[in-house]
Amino acid sequence: MNAGPTPAAAPGRPMWLVCLAYAAAGALVICWPAWPGQMTYDPLYALERSFLGIEHMTWPPMHTYLFWLSRKAGLGAGGLFAAQTFLLFLGAGLSATLLVRHRLWALAAMAAFALAFIAVPPLLGVALSQWRDVTVASFAVMSLAFWLLAAQRRQAWLLALAALMLGVSVSLRYNAFPLFALMAPLMAWRPFLEARPAPGLRAFAVAVLAVSIGLAWASWQWRLPDFKRMPSAVTSAQIQLFDLMGVSACEGRNFLPPAVSGGRPMTPAQVRAAYDPRHVQLSYGPRSDRPEILPTDGGGAVQKAWRETIPHHLGCYLDHRRVVAMEQLGLAKRGVFYPAHGRIDDNRMGVTLAHPRLSDIATAYVNRNAGDLWRRPAWLYLSALLVTGLLAWRRDPRTGLMLALTAGAWANVALLFLIGPAADARYIFPSNVFCAFVIAAGAAMLIEGPGERRTRR
Repeated sequence: MNAGPTPAAAPGRPMWLVCLAYAAAGALVICWPAWPGQMTYDPLYALERSFLGIEHMTWPPMHTYLFWLSRKAGLGAGGLFAAQTFLLFLGAGLSATLLVRHRLWALAAMAAFALAFIAVPPLLGVALSQWRDVTVASFAVMSLAFWLLAAQRRQAWLLALAALMLGVSVSLRYNAFPLFALMAPLMAWRPFLEARPAPGLRAFAVAVLAVSIGLAWASWQWRLPDFKRMPSAVTSAQIQLFDLMGVSACEGRNFLPPAVSGGRPMTPAQVRAAYDPRHVQLSYGPRSDRPEILPTDGGGAVQKAWRETIPHHLGCYLDHRRVVAMEQLGLAKRGVFYPAHGRIDDNRMGVTLAHPRLSDIATAYVNRNAGDLWRRPAWLYLSALLVTGLLAWRRDPRTGLMLALTAGAWANVALLFLIGPAADARYIFPSNVFCAFVIAAGAAMLIEGPGERRTRR
């Protein structure tokens, strides 16, 4: 499609050189200290499978494929680390310059987004690692950037790229789709962010979104390169065991099936002492004062106990979930749980930190400051909601898009409220990024006001 008038929701033109420099600077500042990226078991497993092949669908295999591409490009494991960080800041920069009319305020929005990683330390701590949550966020903001570019240039192939980026983001985590709960429908309804799209454009948008999301689903089912159907693994047992422990601790009764403790009985007091709302795995293992809790589904016993227990103890279930959410959002008195990893775990591939001292300095900054009350992740969600509300009050034509991003962030947290097996800060990183962008870009929009679109420079 040929370029035409720019819709009100995407009034600007991208400052390509500035955005590329911005993305390169962001990648350098974050990646250099932690190169090739701090890694726990999950990314190390994905990296190892890039050598050996996909075995099962416990974790979506897209992370492994991206590691494989990084290695084949001669960049090793660090190539993905640099790419995901570069794309994260490139997507945010392009989106800011496309949404904010005036150059000064667009630059201010970009600076504010970058400063959010310092102001809210868990953002930086998670970005230092090769967790797939960072990659989810990177492709999510690139999806936004391509969508805005499509609207600005009125070109359908850019809209298809936006849908592709959305699909890759969803393919990396089973729970990533809520991020796009309103963004995807808005993309389908207003593909170029205008009230009356050209004939057939909505159908095209729906088609490319359906294909992209369908491919994301297929990537969980069939592996590459042989397209063999992968055996599913029990991924819900940990969540259900976590819930049973939380309800048991709340009710003062033991609802755990005997298989979980190796057939040895546990008292309610022992279950309460073992329960930790920060992570189900903190309850595993032997203790001197109680039987060992095993990471098992007990041949379906955990699922059966969950179905029988939760409907009759909804109050305690919701209270358990509330406590976990408070830990995750940094609302607990002890601060944010697991805001940074700080190292690369021992591995058979010999992957180690290139600059361990710099990594320690960066990690120490995160751990030292993450507990400050005003720097906790919960403020991001509240601030994004406030900024979106002010844009709506000002009748800014960009409100709908910012509302879609804010709603996606809240929807992501809402799903984690129900299914999260832990309160790790990394799980909410993608929604943190959406909120940080809404705050940075939205504040710039409020300052400049809903005026005329900026002229070409």
